[in-house]
Amino acid sequence: MKFFKILTLLLVSISSFGSYLFKSFAQEVEVKAKVDTNNILIGDQINLELYVKSKPPTEIILPVFQDSLGKFEIVALDVIDTQKTKDVLILKRNIKLTIFDSGYYFIPSISVLYLKTSVNQYSTVQTDSLAIYVRGIEVDTTKDIKDIKGIIEVPYTIWDYIPYILWVFGIILILGFIYYLLRKRKQIKEVIAEEIKLPPHVIALKELKQLDSEKLWQKGEVKQFHTRLTEIIRKYIERRFSIPALEMISSEIIHNLYGLDNMDRELVKKLARSFEISDLVKFAKFLPLPDENTFCLQVAFEFVEKTKPLDNVSQNSNAK
Repeated sequence: MKFFKILTLLLVSISSFGSYLFKSFAQEVEVKAKVDTNNILIGDQINLELYVKSKPPTEIILPVFQDSLGKFEIVALDVIDTQKTKDVLILKRNIKLTIFDSGYYFIPSISVLYLKTSVNQYSTVQTDSLAIYVRGIEVDTTKDIKDIKGIIEVPYTIWDYIPYILWVFGIILILGFIYYLLRKRKQIKEVIAEEIKLPPHVIALKELKQLDSEKLWQKGEVKQFHTRLTEIIRKYIERRFSIPALEMISSEIIHNLYGLDNMDRELVKKLARSFEISDLVKFAKFLPLPDENTFCLQVAFEFVEKTKPLDNVSQNSNAK
């Protein structure tokens, strides 16, 4: 009997100590949950604030929220607001909720886990559950049912037409480019056909007269004058004597002309001097005297006139 009395006394003591320890912990950790309203319209949002206050050295472990809290859907979770002093630790967290059913519903109690580091023991404390009344949309049954409203047309702005304008502009550019290529191709074909149709000396004399009429070197466009002049003579030599003059340097052209039968060597020597002046202008930025420009043009006319076929004299007269 004495043994059972001692055992009963020991159990009562342990129970009293545990109750005292729990009350002591509960006093040091305080939790609250409150909402900004307890009466909302279906689909509206409600703000729930979780408040935790503790005394160090107590560690607080807040619950991990998923996508819902009871019947309420979690719309947003704010970050935890921490306020800490020497004697008090306060944690706050705002949770935005919504619900799509009407009637009375409860936000369930939230459990907060804490650890009293001085005794290394875990425990929990809970908030109160909160009742929320969710109102449905009132329907006036005395009125006729109306059709669903049609789609509201938003007025057009200039920005709505920008893609179409860009498309049209792009198509115009493409068509214009195609037209330019076709016209250019046609012009090239016409020039080639004209060159094939007319004798080389007729084309050369025509181009030399055109060059002379433009007065390029007199306007200060000396390089352009000599570039076109040598190109006219090179094309003439290529078609007249079957020498690839357009692909040769000046010295090679002169060397091939010297090798032709019945070629006037003095005439070739003058042409060589003309090529030399033109090359200096094109490649060495040489500025010839007016007499030298005139000399080059006169040599070109003389070379074509003296090397044209004798049986085409009448054609040349008509071309002039």
